[in-house]
Amino acid sequence: MIRKFERRKNTILHPAVMALILFTTLINIMLSYLMRSTDLPFYVDTVGTILATALGGTVPGIITAFATNTANFLMDGESIYYASLNVMIALLSAVYFGEITNAKRNLKKEKKNHKAKPLQDLLLFIVVLAVVGGLFGGAITWYLGKANPDYPLFLFLTEWFSEKAGFGTFGCHMATTFVVDLMDKAISVCLSLLIIYITPAKVKEYVRLSTWKQKTLSYKERKKSKKRLKGRFSLGLRVNILIIGTAILMAAVSVIFIMISFRESTTESLSATASQMAYLAAQEIEPDMVDIYLKNGYSAPGYIETRERLKKLKDSSEDIAFLYVYKISKDGWHVVFDLDSVLDDGSFVDAFPPGMTVPFEDEYESYLEDLFAGKNIPNLRIDDQFGSFLAAGCPVYNDDGRCVCYAITDIEVGLINKRLEHLIGRLILLFLGFLLLMIAVSVVTTKYRIVMPLSSMTSYANQLTDQVGGANEETLEMIRELDIRTGDEMELLYRALCKLTGETVFQLNDNKNKSDAITKMQNALIITMADMVESRDSDTGAHVLKTSAYVRIILEGLRRNGYYTEKLSDRYIRDVEMSAPLHDLGKINIPDSILNKPGKLTDEEYRIMKTHTTAGRDILEKAIRTMGGDNYLREARNMAAYHHERWDGKGYPDGIHGEVIPLSARVMAIADVFDALSSHRVYKPAFPFDEAVQMIKDGAGTQFDPKCVEVFVESVAEVKKVLKRYQEL
Repeated sequence: MIRKFERRKNTILHPAVMALILFTTLINIMLSYLMRSTDLPFYVDTVGTILATALGGTVPGIITAFATNTANFLMDGESIYYASLNVMIALLSAVYFGEITNAKRNLKKEKKNHKAKPLQDLLLFIVVLAVVGGLFGGAITWYLGKANPDYPLFLFLTEWFSEKAGFGTFGCHMATTFVVDLMDKAISVCLSLLIIYITPAKVKEYVRLSTWKQKTLSYKERKKSKKRLKGRFSLGLRVNILIIGTAILMAAVSVIFIMISFRESTTESLSATASQMAYLAAQEIEPDMVDIYLKNGYSAPGYIETRERLKKLKDSSEDIAFLYVYKISKDGWHVVFDLDSVLDDGSFVDAFPPGMTVPFEDEYESYLEDLFAGKNIPNLRIDDQFGSFLAAGCPVYNDDGRCVCYAITDIEVGLINKRLEHLIGRLILLFLGFLLLMIAVSVVTTKYRIVMPLSSMTSYANQLTDQVGGANEETLEMIRELDIRTGDEMELLYRALCKLTGETVFQLNDNKNKSDAITKMQNALIITMADMVESRDSDTGAHVLKTSAYVRIILEGLRRNGYYTEKLSDRYIRDVEMSAPLHDLGKINIPDSILNKPGKLTDEEYRIMKTHTTAGRDILEKAIRTMGGDNYLREARNMAAYHHERWDGKGYPDGIHGEVIPLSARVMAIADVFDALSSHRVYKPAFPFDEAVQMIKDGAGTQFDPKCVEVFVESVAEVKKVLKRYQEL
């Protein structure tokens, strides 16, 4: 029942999750609306964001943040530009609540020396939110031209920072915004924590968006998984780079396209405005009075009244920089009307007096013939001492249809760039909110729906390959405990892995049973062959069994002390122990008269006795060629051939030395000699246990491998138990 419940919540469309997002968004909107109706400079519009993140998870918190600003935008027309700010607050809230959880988990499960400090973390969380909200939000407010709101507290702090700290206008605004936002975030966080505290545990569980549907990997498992990458880029990083890169590219292309379209549309719009204003100005001119205006200027009848009407017309549009009426003549423009102007940079330009002659701008040279003919010409880009302007002219005709002058309006080209810059800033703020929303949701979704499940399956699959013998019931249960339920192809892959592992375990168990039966047959054959040899030697008494036990004791001691670790696998130790009884197989070729001689062997007899090493090697090599050769037969050959070689190179049959001698043969050399010393022979009595051990110690570095002697001496208690077991003491 629990699995079905969690499976349904493994999506943002789950009713409980959607209800949480709607509820927390309404909290933000209502609190924001309530604050607007007071004289307090607070917004308290992040309470729902923090609440949604704490109760529902990262994705619900981010969606609540963006939905809040989108809804408030419909009321104030500006909130959408702060969407990125609210999304960042959601992400910081996710980090705060997530880190506390992870710290506790690490403390319990991985026993890390880490102590969570709730009060310090809470204060730091509030300060970080204030830094983001106050400084970043204050910069946005300044850019949007909404600085210095008319709130008593804001005005008081601004005045205080100005007088006491000597800050400038921008510095006062940023410092005041930070202090106010610090109080705002403290109220918001405390209110959020209060709501979280009183929320019933069942409600918290019900509204939680379950995005991580699997068992978490331990710290060591995560570290080992990363180590396997060996410098490669992880899948998560590749996917995130692709998502972020694509999002940024799409945003950049969209901004560039909008900029180009906006510049074209703004230019057309301003050009149309200039043309319209020029036309309206032309309607204010009395054609028959133009020459009188030129001759008498301000004293001409109706001149001042006409000039005032033109001034009102110019002032009716903030876009118009200059408005003037010129009469064209061979020597240049003759000023009929001109108005004082204030340019966008604040500079004041005095009007030209009536009757003044102004030279033609270069841009008019190609249109002079049309101008003298009284025709309309297209709007022109004019560059002069005052700047760069878009000029539009309209001819004024008298009753005879003759052009008597032109009414001209100029719009600053910089106005287009200024509007474009203003648009770009707002676009960046707008797209930043969308980008953060898309990136955060995509990264979180990718992490929990793709990267984590795949990483976990890969980690456990690698563990299977690292285990001796492959998969078993324990490893199958480990994979089943992952419990990945993403509801998509990743879950199907997980189920396929579980099924494959289950079938593999079944097959391996079946093979193991057959292998165990074969191994028993092999061991029986080996013991039988060893007994055939041993039965010819009247004094060896359980020699093969004891030497096998000694061999295992020495090999396990070497591994325990960290010697020859690259060789001492479980399989190697098993193979050497299993094949140890065959080390004297070559004695089957030695005559009984020599093998059981009670006295000292002659030189010729000793030469024949030494041939049991090469004889054993030849017999086992033939068996290897015939059977294909398992590892245990290869190690049997090594022990048969070289267990009489010495560490100092004075042994036989080949006189090899040191680590050139196979490890199995070096181990068998100690086991064989010690058993010979501690056992009765036809040619000698058994040495006391301690004396036999001392003789082995004396042979370290000359006859025996010092490391093998070291672990043998360390394990004398186990060695003594073997002797007692076979009643040799």
